[in-house]
Amino acid sequence: MNWLPYHDLVDWGSVPDWFGAVGSIASVLVVYLGLRREIRARRRDELRVRATQARLVSSVTEVRGNSVLRVTVANESDAPVLDVTVLPRLVPPDDPDGTPTELGAAKQVRRIRGGESSDLFVTVTAEHRLRAADTVLVELTFTDHDGNRWRRIGSGQPEPVG
Repeated sequence: MNWLPYHDLVDWGSVPDWFGAVGSIASVLVVYLGLRREIRARRRDELRVRATQARLVSSVTEVRGNSVLRVTVANESDAPVLDVTVLPRLVPPDDPDGTPTELGAAKQVRRIRGGESSDLFVTVTAEHRLRAADTVLVELTFTDHDGNRWRRIGSGQPEPVG
């Protein structure tokens, strides 16, 4: 089986050498994948702990007439939240999965103490006329007591900003 001209010059090693090399590479790969999984789990746990207060901040929207929204932002945690911004959006009635459109300018509250709520009244722009059956999503953006900035859309889970 000497059909390659350089066959006698290259030492391909023995079968045990090949098994050892493949085993070493496989063990490094297994360790890498395990570390990557552990790092992801720790990041999820850290985010879950950081979001404890953010999950306790919510909003309720009430349509007043056809051009005013009353948005009540509740902070059910023990610590204050700062720089709360409220941006109401209208969900298209014919396409619930469609892109919501902004109803008016964002309103801001500087601080909401723990266990308190704040009412904001948003005037809807002239091209929108609200009905009681309309679905309005509120995008809340706020800073928790640890200085983390959060965004929460409707009743969804809070997501870190930036």
